[in-house]
Amino acid sequence: MNRSTKNLYNLFGIELIILACLGLGISYHNRSWLITTFVLATGSIVYLMFILIQNHQDNRVIYRLHGAVKSLNLKTSAQPVLVKPDDNYKDLADEINELAASQNKQIQYSSMANNELLKIINTLPVGVMVINQNSDVIFANPQMGDILDRKISREAHPYTIDIVNYKMLTMIDNVFNSHQSVRSEITAATDGTKTIDTQVVYSRINSSFHVIVIAYDISDVINITQMQVDFLRNASHELKTPVTAISGFAKTLLDGAKDDPEVLTEFLEIINQQSDQLTSLINDILTISHIQKDEIQTSDSVRLKDFVDQELMTQSTQIKQHNLEIQNLIDETFEVTMAFDSLQRIVRNLISNAVKYNRDGGQIIINAYSQGNFWYFSVKDTGIGISQRDLSRIFERFYRSDESRNKQQIPGTGLGLSIVNELVESLSGKITVKSQRGVGSTFTVRLPKEN
Repeated sequence: MNRSTKNLYNLFGIELIILACLGLGISYHNRSWLITTFVLATGSIVYLMFILIQNHQDNRVIYRLHGAVKSLNLKTSAQPVLVKPDDNYKDLADEINELAASQNKQIQYSSMANNELLKIINTLPVGVMVINQNSDVIFANPQMGDILDRKISREAHPYTIDIVNYKMLTMIDNVFNSHQSVRSEITAATDGTKTIDTQVVYSRINSSFHVIVIAYDISDVINITQMQVDFLRNASHELKTPVTAISGFAKTLLDGAKDDPEVLTEFLEIINQQSDQLTSLINDILTISHIQKDEIQTSDSVRLKDFVDQELMTQSTQIKQHNLEIQNLIDETFEVTMAFDSLQRIVRNLISNAVKYNRDGGQIIINAYSQGNFWYFSVKDTGIGISQRDLSRIFERFYRSDESRNKQQIPGTGLGLSIVNELVESLSGKITVKSQRGVGSTFTVRLPKEN
């Protein structure tokens, strides 16, 4: 029997006693019984008030217990229900509090796990978008916005607002209809300059389902692959020319041309020139390979003016052939700290480029200076210059403009500027060029003071 029932029985018993006393007082006209009746009535009223207060307190406990149970059902955080030790609902409150504490821990753990998962998804190099079965976007990480070139709202909205590429839209529609995941490489949704590896995944959870779009920009991978193909094709073409010439003249000599002293000398000179060209090409390819391996080199302190003068001496024959005027304006005390081989390749290729593409009687002006945390090295020539069409491609491997290939007949492997560019980038530097057709070109290299 609970406390409320006991209180009702007690109150009922008091009321019966009051009625009995009242009946006796009226029947015998006894004042004492009437006073007793009044006292008992007053006590019953007090007792009734006590019951009402106690019921109110019980109702508050029941209300709190009901709220805790509701929170448990909704799987939300529940506050503990505090009751007195002698309360009738003490055991029930303890059980509910224990369940609530356990569920709160699970909710906290789940929230932490979700936050960690969101952090991971937001730092992934791939775009992720989640679409519910109502075709609304309920989540998208920042990378997906970058890939689609648009800002994606955090509020639920139709996916057609963000995705405008026809092929991507078709993939998502097919997954909604077939409930089968698909994958494909598609062109970017905006300017067509991107290649996106797109996977649309169908995911069922209980009675509902979601469609997850995973997109990865593989444009760089595609470009690198194409560059490798182009490099192999160009290298094969460049290697084929001297090899074919050497083979052809050697066979001609073996067929009898060696018996003519003049022809023999002429053909041997051509074979020697082509051999030098082949050796130069192979050395340049090996240089690029070493740069890509990022091999560690020892840095040395070099007095740059003397270093440049030595490089000019190695190319003095070509300089005299073109009757070029050289101005080395580098201060005699200017020193740089850099790996000797890297500095030599940069200086040698830039000077060689200025010599080859200069006009007879032209000038080459070489200078260097320090500014902030960088030092600058520039080579200016008064040669044929570079057209605006070619400026964006001059650092590509094997690239030479049509003018240099056909009209000027300038020898070279087409790798010189590419080597300089890759070396400078490997040293955290930058190379720039200013040029005008028929006026000349100026190449400027910016490098950190410590390398």
